[in-house]
Amino acid sequence: MAVYEGLTVADADEFYALLREGAVFNRCNFDDAELWELDVTELDLRDCSLRRVDFRDLVCERLRMSGCDLEGARFDGIDAHEAVFENCNCQGASFLGAKLNLAKLVDSDFSACRFDGVNLFGADLTGSRLRAVDLSETNLDGVTMQRVDFSMASLRFKRIGGGRLEGVNFTEADLTGCDLSGTRFDGCHLASVNVSAETRFDRCDLRGAHVSNAALATASMRGAIVSAAQARELLFESFGIVVEG
Repeated sequence: MAVYEGLTVADADEFYALLREGAVFNRCNFDDAELWELDVTELDLRDCSLRRVDFRDLVCERLRMSGCDLEGARFDGIDAHEAVFENCNCQGASFLGAKLNLAKLVDSDFSACRFDGVNLFGADLTGSRLRAVDLSETNLDGVTMQRVDFSMASLRFKRIGGGRLEGVNFTEADLTGCDLSGTRFDGCHLASVNVSAETRFDRCDLRGAHVSNAALATASMRGAIVSAAQARELLFESFGIVVEG
């Protein structure tokens, strides 16, 4: 397998020529390249600059991107099951309709990305940031989401959690109709979240969550466990009741 260092690639024909024997690209520049509708077996990009690159409708059996700058890139309609995005900057990228089943999107920044219609079934989001991302039309079934930043994101009517969530930031997230039943929150943030009567925290253990200005009493909390301090805050926010002692 060829290894390319420091190249600048601008179009699909040039890229295909480099991929004939399979290749690893280290510290190469693909900024603004039009590489849409590629069909390749393997693509391995490391510490590359791919700002605003167009990868629309990419089909790739083994896609790996590590340490890459993908700000503003387009991945609409890609078919890349089990893809790996690791330590990447993907801010403002578009993944509309992408098939990323069982993908590893770890320790990367996906803030302000477009994820409408994306299939993330069984994906691993550990350590990533999805700030201000609308995930209401995203398949999140079976997703691993430890240490994920969902602040200002929309998770409307999603079924998430059900086990232990560690270090997840839901600050100012839209949890309207979200079902988090049976979840244990450990080091999570639920400040200023938006909830509704359909939001469910049933049987949750909230003692490890930082809760403030959340109006959780609006949601269903049947069988939920809260700390004494959280109970006092819920009573004050919901009914103006001050509990002393």
